[in-house]
Amino acid sequence: MSTKLLRWGARALLVSAFLLASAAPSPAPHVAQLQVTPAQVKAGEEVTVFGPRGYGRANPVEIRAGSIDGPILGTFQPNEELYAMWGPGTVRIPENTQPGTFYLYATQTLAANETHIRGVPARGEVTILGAGGAPVLSRAPEVPLDQQPTVGLLEDEPVSTGSVLLVALGVAGAGLFIAGMAVAFSSRRRPPGQPSVAGK
Repeated sequence: MSTKLLRWGARALLVSAFLLASAAPSPAPHVAQLQVTPAQVKAGEEVTVFGPRGYGRANPVEIRAGSIDGPILGTFQPNEELYAMWGPGTVRIPENTQPGTFYLYATQTLAANETHIRGVPARGEVTILGAGGAPVLSRAPEVPLDQQPTVGLLEDEPVSTGSVLLVALGVAGAGLFIAGMAVAFSSRRRPPGQPSVAGK
């Protein structure tokens, strides 16, 4: 009886280990970013913007000035990859931009089947030089990024039920294995030739 239980526990542990190995999480997906170069310009000058892989491929990306609902400075169409990229391209900083840190936002309306996209809207920054080309002290954006209105299909990533199930299977398998080992050790400790209750 103890041998069968031990074998059953070992098999359960092996199955759990196989499930955990085969369902290991894939590498983290690309997160949308907005790269802006050069780092310092004057108001009215152009900057180069680029979106590495991490955007949806269905709808264009809009570069907005100052906030995610600010004026559109440029529009770029992503490529056809699952985590798409766009650009590089150029946009012009508005003439009336004040010296200091200026934020650009890459916004995009995601399609219904692009809920895997994360990081949109993405934010980049550039320093606007003051008179004589000297940089000035940076200032925080008027509205923090986490308090700005959402654009497109933005949603929090829920905890995967599959991950919870896999952890439970692993714990159950380990418990069965430990129980089987305990039964095996207890049977080995019985002195050889000890009579059973029925034989007395």
